Amino acid sequence: MAPREHALAFTVARTAGFDVLDDIRTATRKAVVDRIPFAQFRDELVPLLKAKGWWGEKRVIDPRTGETTKVQVGSLRRLDLIYDANIRSAEAAGDWARIQRVKDALPWLEYLTSTSERKRPLHLSWVGTTLPVDDPWWSTHYPPNGWRCKCRVRSRAVPREGAQLTRPPLNPRPWTNRTTGESRLVPAGIDPGWDNNPGRAREQMAGRRLVARLDRMGSEARREAVRHLRQDPVFSYVTENGAGFDYHRRLDPAQQGAGRLRWPVAVLPDPLAARLGTTSRTVALSVADAAKIVVKHPEIGPDFWAVLQAGLDQPEAVDGDEKLRVLVRIGGKPFMVVLKRTAAEEVLLNSAHRVEEWQADRLKRKDAAGGA
Repeated sequence: MAPREHALAFTVARTAGFDVLDDIRTATRKAVVDRIPFAQFRDELVPLLKAKGWWGEKRVIDPRTGETTKVQVGSLRRLDLIYDANIRSAEAAGDWARIQRVKDALPWLEYLTSTSERKRPLHLSWVGTTLPVDDPWWSTHYPPNGWRCKCRVRSRAVPREGAQLTRPPLNPRPWTNRTTGESRLVPAGIDPGWDNNPGRAREQMAGRRLVARLDRMGSEARREAVRHLRQDPVFSYVTENGAGFDYHRRLDPAQQGAGRLRWPVAVLPDPLAARLGTTSRTVALSVADAAKIVVKHPEIGPDFWAVLQAGLDQPEAVDGDEKLRVLVRIGGKPFMVVLKRTAAEEVLLNSAHRVEEWQADRLKRKDAAGGA
């Protein structure tokens, strides 16, 4: 699977037909959340896997060729690898969240040596590399950087004397997935599938996953859920640009990851959804778009977000199709809300700003005339 897909999916090779994936996922999640040692993880899971036949060597059908082949399915070595990979990735994602919280005081990250007895030469060559927290190098080289990689990072207020302050070369090399046939470039020294930052991927994908769940709800349940989500601290973090996204540097690759984080802000009424041509009923706001609003339209504040839903439910006028300009009245004043449908069928609040009464009247006349 591609690194980004791992943020949303859980998979174990050669489990098809054995009905054990949920068992492994549940045990792994418990190990991560409750910090269960491997011995307990193993002792609780092995009897379940053996009872379902997912243990030792088995003859299975290769999905690529349709031929029957002998493979090793469950084993203590595989369980140890599953445990190690998930524990390290979860810890790395948690550390990244902490790094983001303290980056104003500790804006640098230093790559530290592995605690493994056998160290990868290229990983050793990165030791001492010290770059800003948001440098794009950490998108691919934030550890772990391979199976059983034990490299680490350390937050720093200032680089230590003698630190390497330039990015090591990526030296990308071609790699082909033998199952899918897909080819892509992977930085030298990093195992395929590990060339990502689990914390950054989690930030980017969490909002999308949340929207997908909301879209599966019934109408009333969705509205109630979004109402509660507007009271969540993440809502304020996004709408007030708590991430510190610099709108004037929005094209800087170092900022791209932070800008993609999004959060639900409203439910899309059926008439607007039909106008947009989307099946989604959730309106989300990204950090990048929120930063634009904060910089360019400071008149948009907490009062606006509190009554946005009522405005969308009864708009004064609507213009457009794939990108809608929706005229809403909030506090007796006209505001323009711009909604955009993405290629992935998401609905994003692209912009919001105050308009003059003459502009509102013009849009209402255009809407009444059928958009002509």
